[in-house]
Amino acid sequence: MISFSVYRRFTAVYFAVSVVCIVIGAILITRNPGKEVPLFAALIAVLLITVFILRKIANKKFQSEVVSHLHNCNVGLYIASLTKLLGTRRDKLDQSLYACLSSVGYEVLGDYDSLYASCQNIKLKMHMPMYHRRMFSYYFINKDLELARNEADTLAALAAKKKNLKEKKVIEDMEAECRRTLRVNDGDYDEALDYFSEMLKSTDPHPLITRVSCSYAYGKLLYLTGNSEAAKEPLLFASSRGGDTKYKKNADELLEKIG
Repeated sequence: MISFSVYRRFTAVYFAVSVVCIVIGAILITRNPGKEVPLFAALIAVLLITVFILRKIANKKFQSEVVSHLHNCNVGLYIASLTKLLGTRRDKLDQSLYACLSSVGYEVLGDYDSLYASCQNIKLKMHMPMYHRRMFSYYFINKDLELARNEADTLAALAAKKKNLKEKKVIEDMEAECRRTLRVNDGDYDEALDYFSEMLKSTDPHPLITRVSCSYAYGKLLYLTGNSEAAKEPLLFASSRGGDTKYKKNADELLEKIG
């Protein structure tokens, strides 16, 4: 969940509500001596409810105006929308968030130099799992496997320290992604074939970008294991629905090899 502060007008609404609550609270406390505690509790409750509502609205807006472009394989538009919203911010949280989210887009585009540049602006501890996940991709694509493995090991260490189960699962999934990539690079295809096959059979409502990336990965694995004919269907899907992603470009190259 993003902070509502990414939208300045939501921040203004929060401060306006805060000022109104403080003024009304001060008046009520003055007129009702001895009831300071319940009035103060009510004030805090109103502010917390305001934060909750604003975060919900901000996340829905962010999903529809920014993330939806990535989900629909319009990565250039995703990065442009993200840059328009956060690219000129000076706040450390916003800068680090922008670096995190833009690095995802650059990886999907296959622009690893821009990915690396974005990662250098990921400064906050809360965003470090994303930093290590993206740097894994950078090192792997540049064939520096030792550094890539180090990033996977770092993710494992970060996951082990997490107490929050939801956050722990997110980091564990990142590590699993890295380990799977390394195993495939070592010629161990079985687990990855099963994983991507199950993902494509899943009835869960995965966004288009997930289905495209999994289709490309599965098609590539089938090609690598000598099943070129079977590889065509998932590769054709990645090619036809992949928008401006690297998955479309890479699928087109494999399809040309298959003929």
